[in-house]
Amino acid sequence: MAPKTLRERAAELGMKAMGKLFEDPRRAEAIAAAIGGLQRAKQALDEAQEKALRAAGLVTREDFKGAGKRISALKRRVRELSEDLDQLIQQQKK
Repeated sequence: MAPKTLRERAAELGMKAMGKLFEDPRRAEAIAAAIGGLQRAKQALDEAQEKALRAAGLVTREDFKGAGKRISALKRRVRELSEDLDQLIQQQKK
């Protein structure tokens, strides 16, 4: 059998550490509660940041995401139209 890669060994050690960490149900509950609290705090911070940006008339992260999606859709449509135009040009040459 081939020796384990560094990534495989690190993943194995990480899994063992997580197993030990969550072995005690009370500790696991405390960790889960802490993670949940952090997630709620991050959500509140993100919402406050978005409100502040909107109040200042600045662009938010969601605005950028929406613009990126729209640009991607427009690029696809331009590519489709370009292909259609190429086909029409080829048909007229015949």
